[in-house]
Formats: sequence, structure tokens, C-alpha cells
Amino acid sequence: MTTDLRRELTDFLDAYFDAWNVYDQARMRGLWDTDEADVLYLAEECEPHIGWAAIDAYWGVDRTKAERLLTWHDLHAVQAGADVAIAFFHCNWSTYLPGNRLYPKPFGGPVRISMVLRRKEAGWKAIHYVEAPLASLIQIRRAHEDAVDPRLHERLAARGITY
Repeated sequence: MTTDLRRELTDFLDAYFDAWNVYDQARMRGLWDTDEADVLYLAEECEPHIGWAAIDAYWGVDRTKAERLLTWHDLHAVQAGADVAIAFFHCNWSTYLPGNRLYPKPFGGPVRISMVLRRKEAGWKAIHYVEAPLASLIQIRRAHEDAVDPRLHERLAARGITY
């Protein structure tokens, strides 16, 4: 990936997640190619949304009471053509839904994202977005590993045990 492509896509992703973090639907939509009729948006929790009517319906849910913090990192991208880029990166989402009985505390998780962007006069615009969560078995294993008391790691290291 060229330095210019990295900078341009970093700026794009910063703007995109800034808009998501305040749930500014107009800014979110403004970072998509609205001339493209067959845009695709696949969030990890639902079926794919294809076309603007489906995406607008998904984004149109009132989320003003919720709090969220989405962060991204580890961008890998290729310029697939003069006006097309494919980006892959990691994201962590955290949210709080006040009054939710199932999740009374904040919750969140990691997700991997693949995004296709088209270069327009105004800059890069998304046309395809797919979230790929880790398999539940991997998430559970990591949760169990993260719960280990650090003193056990120290004891094992002192015995020469590495992993």
C-alpha cells in the first residue's frame, strides 16, 4: 500500500468512525457513494442490506439513547484500480443500551471489516462493507485466556514454560 493510499484511507476511516460514534447518519451516508445503487452493508448481527432503501432502514433505527465507541486499527489495503481500493482492518465496538434488561452493562467485541471504496471527486466513498466476527469458540477461548491471573503466567515463566 502506498503512503498516499494509507493516509487517504486513514482519513476516511477516522471520519467514518467519528460519524458512527455520534451516530450522525447524514455524515455516515456522506462517506458512501450515493450514486451506486447496489451498495452492500453487512453488519455482524443481521442479514446483508443491499441498496439504499435497506441501508437507510437499518441506519434509521433510533439509536440516540445508546452510547457507543468504535475504534479501528491495523489497516491493510490494496488499490485494485485507479478508482477502487479494498481495505481490511480490525474494529472494536463497545456500546451501552440504557434500560436494556438483557445487557444492563456496557458490552462489545472485536470484529474484522472488509470494505471496498471508490475514488470520487470528493475523495474515497464506500460501496461495500462486510463485518466478519471471530468464531464464538475463538471468542470464548480468548475470554478464558484473558481471565487468567497474571501471577500464574509469572509462575509458569519462572519454570521456563513458554507458549
